[in-house]
Amino acid sequence: MLPSRQLIKRELDAGKLGEPGLIRIHHWEETPPFTPASRALPTVLLQEIDCVLWLMGKSPTTVFALENTGSGPRPRWDRYQGSRYLQVHLGFPEGAMALLDFSSLHPPGDPYRSLHVIGSLGAAYVDDHQNMQLLYGWGQPRAVVASQVQELATGGDFTDMIGAWESVLTVAAAVERSIQSCQAVSLEGR
Repeated sequence: MLPSRQLIKRELDAGKLGEPGLIRIHHWEETPPFTPASRALPTVLLQEIDCVLWLMGKSPTTVFALENTGSGPRPRWDRYQGSRYLQVHLGFPEGAMALLDFSSLHPPGDPYRSLHVIGSLGAAYVDDHQNMQLLYGWGQPRAVVASQVQELATGGDFTDMIGAWESVLTVAAAVERSIQSCQAVSLEGR
């Protein structure tokens, strides 16, 4: 997890922001052209879902997602062919929610990431697009399961890591079902 997200988690855990009520994440980056064969959710979206579950400390009860793949009847839409835009809404108990968006239309270079957390006692905002925690070669290294790797590195329980990753995959499957059906998907009683 990026240091900025770790700081917000510490603030939440210390009670300084109260209970999280709204989490908003933007993740925009240039990605290879989207093809119907590559229907899997982007890995970075799974990482952002992981972050939301980690910050909220609970699983959502409802998922609604929409996807635009750069195809449609609009004029001048050709320049967006192969692009991908995903918007995911997660509904949590007691009315809390998260809204994540992913776009592959970002110009080449560093991705743009931002995180907003509004709690019952305060709010926090981070804009990570200029933060460089580590850089080598021509690319930026990325963790596949960021919070779980961080937890293991600090002596976390492997069993907890598996449970957290199962939660991410459960939400990801619900996102895919919602995109296909254009309907909200309930996760209650799963």
